[in-house]
Amino acid sequence: MKRFTLLMAAIICLATSALAQVSENQTLSTTLWKQGIARCAHYTAYAKGFAKRSDEMVARFPQGYTLDDLNDVYENQGQKWEKIYNEFKKEENNAGSIADLKELVSPQIWKLVEPDFTAFITDHPDMMKDVPAQPEDQKADGEKVEGEQQEANQDEAAPANNANASSCDWSACAANLPLWLGILGTLLGLWALLTALSNRGKIKEMRRNFARELDRTNANLQEFSTDAADQMKALSIRLTGKGYRTNEAIAEEFAEEEAQEAAEQTDEVPQAVAEEEGEVMNLFMSKPDENDDFTRVSDTFEPGNSIYVLTTFDGQHGTFEVIDKPEVHRFALMMPAENLIRACSGNAIQIPSGTRIITDRAGEAEFIDGKWHVVVKAIIHYEG
Repeated sequence: MKRFTLLMAAIICLATSALAQVSENQTLSTTLWKQGIARCAHYTAYAKGFAKRSDEMVARFPQGYTLDDLNDVYENQGQKWEKIYNEFKKEENNAGSIADLKELVSPQIWKLVEPDFTAFITDHPDMMKDVPAQPEDQKADGEKVEGEQQEANQDEAAPANNANASSCDWSACAANLPLWLGILGTLLGLWALLTALSNRGKIKEMRRNFARELDRTNANLQEFSTDAADQMKALSIRLTGKGYRTNEAIAEEFAEEEAQEAAEQTDEVPQAVAEEEGEVMNLFMSKPDENDDFTRVSDTFEPGNSIYVLTTFDGQHGTFEVIDKPEVHRFALMMPAENLIRACSGNAIQIPSGTRIITDRAGEAEFIDGKWHVVVKAIIHYEG
């Protein structure tokens, strides 16, 4: 929110700077009015066709050229130029604003005049200090009154001159006001932009620090999870008195069973209690139901049904893991939400991101009311 406010302040200040230029309705000084008349005349000649290369013609004009300077260059154009010269010469000694200049030419010609004249005002702001020109009729009346009252007002000449001087100073200050406003607005805009950029850099640094802390926390959590899994495995071994069977040993047993082709599919639940105390029993399970009970249990591997292998030493408690077979992995990953979620946990296991299922920590199950029930879920991840 703070950064947005600073950016808005910058935009407003820059807009204020752009608006703090010469207003179209502000009366121009004598010099600026003549400069505007000269540019209107030049681009009118350009539009008439006898000043085809405007840039080359401008290069022949003196800096701050006037209508008379144009006459020295265009006098060989004859009546075409003379008509334009006379038309604008009548307006040269009148006072007016930019809006008045705009009325002297067509909209198409003003599109050429305006940027040239605006650039001249920007490069010569001191010309705004000149006293605006007076129309000829007002000047004539003033001279007439001055002639009639010159002797009568001779004694009051000094105070009047002081008042006029003060008035001129005030006009000069008023003329410079847009320039100062423009400078102030530009400085404020630059300050706001620099402040916004500085805050943006601080925000980026805060984001980088947060990302580093998050990575460090994730690493610590992963290390803690690994240690907890190792401790659970060691505790299970101490409680049962037997070690876990490796995946390689289970895979060899599956290979022997498939080679012999002696296994038959059955829906009958095998006897839960081992024949002899301490004997290892492997059971092959399908997915658990909504009550976390394995729905299909067999003492032989059933392609298309068996997903987990459970190892028990007493027929009442056991550990289970995902069968390490490619066809089992393909089958289980087809619908992980149904086949894996109720018996396994892990990072984003509902979204398959590999072709192989790795059991990081075996799950635990108990034989309750004739069914093997999931007590602790196995932890898995995907590879490949």
